[in-house]
Amino acid sequence: MIHWFYRFARGWLKIELYGREVMRFLNLCSKHGIDFWNVVCMDAQHVNCCIDLKDIYKLHPFLRKTRVRLRIVLRKGMPFLMFRYRKRKIFFAILAAMLIFTGVLSTRIWRIEIVGNASIGEETLLTYLGEHDISYGTQKSLIDNDAMELALRQDFDSIIWASVYEEGTKLVVCVQEKIASDRMEPEENNGYTDLVAKQDATVSSIVTRSGIPVVKAKDKVKAGDILVCARQEILDDNGEVKEYFYQNADADVIGEVVYDYEDWIPQEQILSKQTGRTHTKYCVRMLNRQIVTPDIHAAFSSSESIEDMKQLCLMQNFYLPVYIGKITEYEQEKEKINVSMDSAKDIAIQNLEQFLDKLEENGVSIIDKNVMIEKIDKKYHVYGKIKTCEDITKTAPTEMKTISAEPEEEQDEVQTSREGNNE
Repeated sequence: MIHWFYRFARGWLKIELYGREVMRFLNLCSKHGIDFWNVVCMDAQHVNCCIDLKDIYKLHPFLRKTRVRLRIVLRKGMPFLMFRYRKRKIFFAILAAMLIFTGVLSTRIWRIEIVGNASIGEETLLTYLGEHDISYGTQKSLIDNDAMELALRQDFDSIIWASVYEEGTKLVVCVQEKIASDRMEPEENNGYTDLVAKQDATVSSIVTRSGIPVVKAKDKVKAGDILVCARQEILDDNGEVKEYFYQNADADVIGEVVYDYEDWIPQEQILSKQTGRTHTKYCVRMLNRQIVTPDIHAAFSSSESIEDMKQLCLMQNFYLPVYIGKITEYEQEKEKINVSMDSAKDIAIQNLEQFLDKLEENGVSIIDKNVMIEKIDKKYHVYGKIKTCEDITKTAPTEMKTISAEPEEEQDEVQTSREGNNE
């Protein structure tokens, strides 16, 4: 796009070449730095091509040398446009102002795109960038990409990699976060960690990589119970503990967990529904100002508005601080209804599916669900049990133990006493 604009500003011609030595002519021009594009060979003596306006006068010596004839087919570009409208000075003044304005805008950031964030919200990162003087309208030359990447890694513990770069007037911030896990070691614990149960469960399977397993399959555990111990006892010949060996416990412990599920659905509900009537207003937003077309209709007593705004983009990554779109206002009316048992069941199923979806998003597998519904006064009571299969481990600091050795003097006295008794 930029290359096309550059050619348009200089002006270019579409020409036709005729002659027996037309190929020799093209080779001579290429040798002397004259470029052609969109070259089309109609036949051995006829070629169509395009050339910059500034190079057209360089062709005469080669045309005479090869006896090739030239005919101009099309004239395009700013020089011809200015000549055609040379008497319209105001037009060119506005055009020049627009070009200068666009050039100024191209030196600033008008869009920020966050890529790769999961646990960290986009608004949080945008606020953080604003605290470092990076926002919409910031001059690109004032942004230190390397420093910003380092700051993101240092100030956010969950970010392990960051990349900041510009694409036209768009700033792209790519981040990669640590995988969230309950097995992260406590911040204040510099020692070794056990694996403990994070909730009541029945152990289904256990695969130990390091540490001493304390439980086995089909064992029932309570929240906080040790599953895999980081401490290993080293015994002497007498079977007594002579020392302890420590290593962080690491294992996959899968267990069956039973969740208590409960939900309440009011029998009387007030619902808002759309009537089908709408009002549409068009909007232009630039920087901190907004222009909205006047509403010629009477305002709705109750309504919901939805904005559909798009940022103006001249080319792929050349964004302008201008948003164009529309605001659609939907009329709503409130209706009081009595929920029947069948409708309550449908609502209960939807709520239950949303709850199960949240569990599955956390890596939980649903084994069984047993949910019932009953009417109590003016409410529907939904309750039951949900059995799942999931990782039940989390880390906890292990208890550090030491072997208390008797002083040598005391040991000698004890030994002397024993010898005296033997005598």
